[in-house]
Amino acid sequence: MDAVAARAGVGKASLYRRFPTKERLVLEAIRHRHEQGRPAVPDTGSLYRDMLGYLRALIRYRQGHAEGLQAVASEVMVNPELATEFRRQIAGGMLAGFRTIVARAVERGELPRGTDVDLLAMLPLALVHHLRLAGEPIDERQAKRIADQFFAARPGGPAGTATDPGGQRGR
Repeated sequence: MDAVAARAGVGKASLYRRFPTKERLVLEAIRHRHEQGRPAVPDTGSLYRDMLGYLRALIRYRQGHAEGLQAVASEVMVNPELATEFRRQIAGGMLAGFRTIVARAVERGELPRGTDVDLLAMLPLALVHHLRLAGEPIDERQAKRIADQFFAARPGGPAGTATDPGGQRGR
């Protein structure tokens, strides 16, 4: 806290008034950085292209912030308060992006009206998390693999059409 106060040019007491714990300070720094760098949710008119684009953008974001995210991930494992806030603010923001993509696809008729938007929106993050735990590389190839398997339009598939509108699959 001393180093942060010195760098900010404020007294330690001022810092503690705004951030009563180190965890709150760390979380606010993460939230601020995440809000500034989080990719926009695409709206291309295609579930597949939106999902692939958002996955790729999140993976690039993650790669650009790997060191900081790794440090936070370690702390989240041992600090329940930080874990709760991280899930709410950071993971919740990413999940909201996926939820928006899925909800738009339902509105456009790419997915049936009865689609469980919340459950389907969790799928990409759950798969990325699982791949990471399994030691798999989290890269654009994995983004395409997820989008191709679960969000590509195909007869009887999730989008219910035979081809991806615009012919942009995998680009």
